[in-house]
Amino acid sequence: MIKILSAEQIRRWDLFTIKNEPISSIDLMERASSAFVKLLLTKVKGQPRVDVVCGPGNNGGDGFAIARLLIGNGLKVNCHLIDFGLKLSEDCRKSYRRFLDISQVNIVKQAKDLSLNGEIVIDAMFGSGLNRSATGLAAEVIQLINQSQSKTIAVDMPSGLFADKVNLSGKIIEADWTITFQAPKLSFLIPESGYYVGEWSAVDIGLNPDFLKTESTDFFIFEKSDIDHSLFDRKKFDHKGKYGRVLIVAGSLGKIGAAYLSSKAALKSGAGLLTVHIPQVGYAPIQTSLPEAMVSVDPEQEFVSEINKVEGFDVIGIGPGLGDNPKTGKIIKELFTSFNKPMAIDADALNLIALDKELIDLVPKGSVLTPHIGEFNRLFGECDNGLERIEKIRTIAIEKQLIIVLKGAHSVVATPDGEIYFNSTGNSGMATAGCGDVLTGIISALMARGSDSSTSARVGVCIHGWAGDLAENTVGKTALMASDLLCALPEVFSNVESSDFI
Repeated sequence: MIKILSAEQIRRWDLFTIKNEPISSIDLMERASSAFVKLLLTKVKGQPRVDVVCGPGNNGGDGFAIARLLIGNGLKVNCHLIDFGLKLSEDCRKSYRRFLDISQVNIVKQAKDLSLNGEIVIDAMFGSGLNRSATGLAAEVIQLINQSQSKTIAVDMPSGLFADKVNLSGKIIEADWTITFQAPKLSFLIPESGYYVGEWSAVDIGLNPDFLKTESTDFFIFEKSDIDHSLFDRKKFDHKGKYGRVLIVAGSLGKIGAAYLSSKAALKSGAGLLTVHIPQVGYAPIQTSLPEAMVSVDPEQEFVSEINKVEGFDVIGIGPGLGDNPKTGKIIKELFTSFNKPMAIDADALNLIALDKELIDLVPKGSVLTPHIGEFNRLFGECDNGLERIEKIRTIAIEKQLIIVLKGAHSVVATPDGEIYFNSTGNSGMATAGCGDVLTGIISALMARGSDSSTSARVGVCIHGWAGDLAENTVGKTALMASDLLCALPEVFSNVESSDFI
């Protein structure tokens, strides 16, 4: 689990390391720059020309050190200092003088003084300490870098971007790659601000780990290594009833595929017994394509209108492909009042709740809601940016005692205790029809097997993205379909269950 810290917390982490290692601040700067260069050189082909653009603060000091180390590795480097009329910070000045021992620095007093001739531009103007929008000369320089044909690599943070909030009012570097120090920043994980980050990598610069033991945060990144493989233990004398009874309520005319995807995902994720409740039109397809499932057929031909005898199930997964028939809307309310266990609620079930906002207060405590942004907007109203959406789902998760999964890149899981977990797996190939239905089945199975709802959501989202990554390795992003995730799930669980799983 990676803790996401604020810029102020990271500043204090630096100071803690300097005091307790102990190490001088300039030597810590050297260590960070060395880690940056070591990673960069693993990606560089040939001997590209490099422009390093430095500011007057410590981020600029990193830039001077990086430029010096790149020259030491045989690259041709032009180093530029943007003159904002400010004194250099102490460590920036030291790093600047060290660079002058081996090369010259181009002092940029006006944007026209900046000539970018390299295949790579390294942005080291501001870093994570920025507290106001980039305007004036800074904005002009940023615009020049963005208009260049060079690949742009940001040192720690793209200049002009804030670490802890979404403020896009000034000019911001549009990085192709951001190499950040020690840990990612919150803004990397938000759609609007993450756009400027490009791909990102975090390099370990040896900050003292003892600092993290007592430093609190509500924001985390959930990784594959955080999955507790004991959740998937299967004992020799266990039987199918041990692994949970799942009811999937899904499908309508033209959307029976959603019922199939969520149901098969539940079985592939270890559910012991699965019943699918579908309209009559879905009986033959489901019974034929998924013989392992029991099928409950609705009185209606084309949509779901009633569900009886739900008390024997451990969890209900509801929503994929349900449609918006008013009769279907009525059973949502009936289920919420008759089934007193957590549910997995997705897709059209969320849209039906949005049509009757009072239903949100009837959702069983501990249920997992999995909206994408469109469903989120219908349920809870539009927000100006992703950070506002996260704050809203956190408030609702606390107030309603629900788990809310906001799907997207770095899907967000908000828990009733106010914690926020960003997912680390998945890829853009999963932006295709049916992938959310697969997630519903995975989470339903984990809940039925006895995992608490928060764990089921975090682990389920991670496994879902992991399957997407394996599928991408096989078919690529463009050709990826939801059914490819189903094919990849066995390999995911094989990795999770293995004794040497890390």
